[in-house]
Amino acid sequence: MHRRFVAIAGLGLLAGGGLASAGLLGGDSSRAPVSDVIFPAQDLPLRFDHAQHLALKVDCDFCHEDADESRSSVDDLIPTEESCTNCHDIDRAVPDKAVPAGKAPARCDSCHVGYVAGKAVARVRIPVPNLKFDHQAHVSRGVACTTCHGNLAAEKIGLATRDQLPKMRLCLTCHDGRKASSRCTTCHIADQGMVQTRFPEGRLVPSGSLRGDSHDLTFATSHREVAENDPDYCGSCHRKSECVECHNGVIKPMEFHAGDYVSQHAVDARRNQPDCSTCHRLQTFCVGCHSRSGVTDDGRGSEFRPPSSGLPGRRFHPDGWVDTNGGAVLRSRGPMHHAFQAQRNIRQCASCHREEFCKRCHTAEPGSLRINPHPAGWAGSRRCRALAARAGRVCLRCHTDVFEATCDR
Repeated sequence: MHRRFVAIAGLGLLAGGGLASAGLLGGDSSRAPVSDVIFPAQDLPLRFDHAQHLALKVDCDFCHEDADESRSSVDDLIPTEESCTNCHDIDRAVPDKAVPAGKAPARCDSCHVGYVAGKAVARVRIPVPNLKFDHQAHVSRGVACTTCHGNLAAEKIGLATRDQLPKMRLCLTCHDGRKASSRCTTCHIADQGMVQTRFPEGRLVPSGSLRGDSHDLTFATSHREVAENDPDYCGSCHRKSECVECHNGVIKPMEFHAGDYVSQHAVDARRNQPDCSTCHRLQTFCVGCHSRSGVTDDGRGSEFRPPSSGLPGRRFHPDGWVDTNGGAVLRSRGPMHHAFQAQRNIRQCASCHREEFCKRCHTAEPGSLRINPHPAGWAGSRRCRALAARAGRVCLRCHTDVFEATCDR
């Protein structure tokens, strides 16, 4: 009895699918490719036409005769030369053997690409897939070759490759938890009870075509819906400890926030502190960083602390960042002075300082140092009038009354 069949990924490989290869039906090379991790790259130095052989009524199990009894994906289901000699009158002693017209060719180079007489034949190399599969279990349930590998005759497939292997979407038509088990480790290799995701060929990750869970660069911030819908699905690959590592606020994933977020984060923190607290603990993460940097509310980072305070000499801004004499011309202050940086990028200042902080010096209110933040010649200038006309209420934040806020003073 002929027992080989189905392993036709270029004359051999096993059915199955992968998280990273969740495409559509196998056998259609125009659709999503299989996973390089699940089915590593193959070397197929062969000339072969599956459609031609099937048209001659050669059944799959005539060549792949051991497939219906295969219980493991490590089984070698590639047809041997002995299978070919049933039709091809091969004679290794006569590599260029001629045959009568109408007979199957017997020359070595008819099938072996790059064959040179006297040299070793290039061998087919089909690595063992990183997958578990039981052909016998499927055959015994009446699953036909074409169900998983496509109709090679109708599709006019010559040399079958990995494109003729089934993708996970096809597998899930049966592995739905009712007809067959839907546990990931039914097919995927397990590592301590969970799906093994790291292989020499790369890392196994979902493509996103099934559940919208593509593990791209944004997934760290967009996985909530997928996790809430089916936490057990995530649990196939991830332990709860991985979730806790991020969600307990101790470790911040480097890819979560944009570059240089530290200099801008105060705006978000003031606008929506509850969002920040879902990951960061105020008393450890936030206070700890601010204390080390000297940016605190208790005076350790203050630019106005007296020398007699006895507080550490560290501070966030450099010496000379703020002066209180009010007499220096603004444009004479260099890049190490806050006036220069405030004019260059006031938004960066606002990420830490509120308006009330600036008004300690820059206001006409009683008790203020009354330092004029405007450049020389500001009053009555075209820019002064334009800003006053467009946003006069802003002027009143520092100037005590409407009369004082006019550009004529």
